[in-house]
Amino acid sequence: MSVISIFAESETFMASTLHIQDEILPEQILQATLQLYLKHGLKKVTMDDVSKVIGKSRSVLYYYYKNKDEIFDAVMEMLIRNVVAEIKQAVDKARSIQGKIRAFGLVKIKVSEDKQAVFAAMESGMNADEISRHTKTINDIHIQLMNAESDLLKAVFAEGMQKGEIRPLTAMEQDTLIFILLSGIRGIRREMRNKEDFSHLKPTVDVLTAMTMKWLNG
Repeated sequence: MSVISIFAESETFMASTLHIQDEILPEQILQATLQLYLKHGLKKVTMDDVSKVIGKSRSVLYYYYKNKDEIFDAVMEMLIRNVVAEIKQAVDKARSIQGKIRAFGLVKIKVSEDKQAVFAAMESGMNADEISRHTKTINDIHIQLMNAESDLLKAVFAEGMQKGEIRPLTAMEQDTLIFILLSGIRGIRREMRNKEDFSHLKPTVDVLTAMTMKWLNG
């Protein structure tokens, strides 16, 4: 092998390594930041804290994220990706359309409850001004989540129509049903959380699912 070939392979290897680092390091930063949020609350976490946890200099941290607010935005987006991925995984495992709708409701409530503790810890120690400063990000993330969940349900309906498990639906019918489902699921979660009692979660979601299937096959 010539010296030129060896040099070329070395450059390719280095470029590949840097590319992998560029993919992994941002995720490590976000995971480390999230753990710091859970331990200390959003207000107390600094860029220095994050850089110490990941074992990198602040200059490396600033290469990916300009400030605390940008890291916060990225952490929120990561949480939403995780929520959607967990719901999708449960939906994909179900074989029937009825099973997929049921899985969607159950896992969405479960994951939302799990993340509620995360958000509460993140807000720990924040005053009204600080919460207000992040309100837009939180609202934007909520819209992203609803859009992702809507797309997931549309995929479920499309599969159901293709397999003949449900009747054909117009776009307006799908949008209306998705609105009702998401609103109903949020309402179930809210009422059960207020009562601190999720013991009837499965039968409640079963009824909602059965009502939905009856309409879909009507």
